[in-house]
Amino acid sequence: MQFILTEQELEELKAKQRHDIKLSKDKLQKLCTRIANEMPVKFWGRKDAEPWGCILTPDPESGEMEEWYCDECPVQDICPHEHKEWSK
Repeated sequence: MQFILTEQELEELKAKQRHDIKLSKDKLQKLCTRIANEMPVKFWGRKDAEPWGCILTPDPESGEMEEWYCDECPVQDICPHEHKEWSK
């Protein structure tokens, strides 16, 4: 079965798809940020696990970013953030 769409109908479908993708990406980012800020991980030979923190989360007191790098982030492989930072 084939359908013929007008240019307007095609653009409406594409716009809806872009909107849905953005919503999904925003939800995934919120979840990843929350996990990075709350899930304890062991890093740098520390005895106790503690949250790594997300580069997108500002410190509540100073307003500056708490974490600068994504090195030990537990969600680094699925995080949709396009500008991840890595230490050298």
